[in-house]
Amino acid sequence: MKKLNLQFILVMMALLLGLGISNQAQASPGTPYGSERWHQAKVTYVIQTKSTYYRKVYKQAIKTWNATGKFKFVAGSSKHHQVVLTTSTNTSQRGGEVAGNTTSYSNRAGYYTSAKVKLLTKNLQRNHYSETQRCKVAEHELGHVIGLNHSTNSHSVMLSTNRYNGITKADKNAVHQRYTTKVGKGTLN
Repeated sequence: MKKLNLQFILVMMALLLGLGISNQAQASPGTPYGSERWHQAKVTYVIQTKSTYYRKVYKQAIKTWNATGKFKFVAGSSKHHQVVLTTSTNTSQRGGEVAGNTTSYSNRAGYYTSAKVKLLTKNLQRNHYSETQRCKVAEHELGHVIGLNHSTNSHSVMLSTNRYNGITKADKNAVHQRYTTKVGKGTLN
């Protein structure tokens, strides 16, 4: 009984002092997504790098996204694929801070038609990214392929400076929302 009274008093004091306890304040921000998407939550890809190390990094990131059950990456062929996964030794972007980039192309209807992901190997090496961190960067870039935007959630795989975070529940929910919401409607529209 004393324990219950103490909890009640603490909650009341917090409310009186304006510390409020609300689900909104405790919730982490959702992962934003754009207005464009693929026709379905599934794409074909091809890895175009001779590096067995980076092939392994991409395959691990793909395995992680596929395990969510929200989006599927399927191996294509050199002639039949929608997404190209590659590497670059380019270091010109933001003074060597950028670890990867994704370029997506869409049609007038708002559906993606193709995408290209580049992991910037010299920047990853210069900034001492571990293999696990490189996989997280690849997961982040694949998030862009799916249609996710950068998140302000410090735990999201879509945090713009991410090298530590894996895919969160908020990220998975955003993918589900993106592919159950009509094309042309994003979180910022």
